[in-house]
Amino acid sequence: MPLLTAFLSQPVPWLAVTMAVLAAFLLGFGRSGLGTGGFVVSPLMVFGLGATDGLAVVAVLMLPAALIGVWQHRGEAGPSLLRPLIPAAFVGTTIGGVLLWLLVAEGDMALIHRRLELVVAGLSLVYVSMMAMRDKIANFGGGAGPPRPAGTFITGTILGISQTVANSGSPLMTVYFVRHGLDKARFVAAQLDFLFVQNLVKLVPLLLLGILHLGNAGAALLLIPVTLVGNLAGEKFYKVATKRLFFGSYIALLLIGFVVSVVLIIGRTRVLSMI
Repeated sequence: MPLLTAFLSQPVPWLAVTMAVLAAFLLGFGRSGLGTGGFVVSPLMVFGLGATDGLAVVAVLMLPAALIGVWQHRGEAGPSLLRPLIPAAFVGTTIGGVLLWLLVAEGDMALIHRRLELVVAGLSLVYVSMMAMRDKIANFGGGAGPPRPAGTFITGTILGISQTVANSGSPLMTVYFVRHGLDKARFVAAQLDFLFVQNLVKLVPLLLLGILHLGNAGAALLLIPVTLVGNLAGEKFYKVATKRLFFGSYIALLLIGFVVSVVLIIGRTRVLSMI
């Protein structure tokens, strides 16, 4: 069955399905509950389905997850945050598309997959470190005042690049907004609005480079209901979570992202051969 090819073609199909379902749920939960999640979802899906299929499936799943999150948190961000963020989504995605082309343009598939694994894992580890040190970063130099349009645009552009090549990067924006003293409601909503636009634009380079195709898009469609369940769970969590629980859950995702990223650095093929 073509829709199952991305799962059944993997070296360990049951593990591929398990990792994909877990990643799809965490994507919905993270988007609605935390405004983020790519730093754990991307390495999980890449480990489960391989680099190219994993990146493509997450890219498709991010659209409904972000759309529902935008609806759930509609009107909370405010125009002052969105004015510099929306153009940054286009600029960052364009630059990220060029970098992604450089990663996949030459070499056999094994080499291309290895490059993408290292990029996804490396960036995820960077964001794990950033979130672990978020308080020190937020308070460095005595903190900062309200976010300025130029700084917000630069942060959004870097995030757009990272999202295009690795489907992750939201901790960068979270730390930026925490440093500037934004409350949870505003920065979660701003991230979701940005990510919806950026994830939509990101499909263009993925299609042009052949990373996204009918085979892995079908696999993503099968996982959309799991992501939607995650969205509902995340919305309920968001409404009742204290600041301590909110960031505690963030840390839990960071730990998962750290472990899976280390596994990818060791090498997906090498690890799967041991199972």
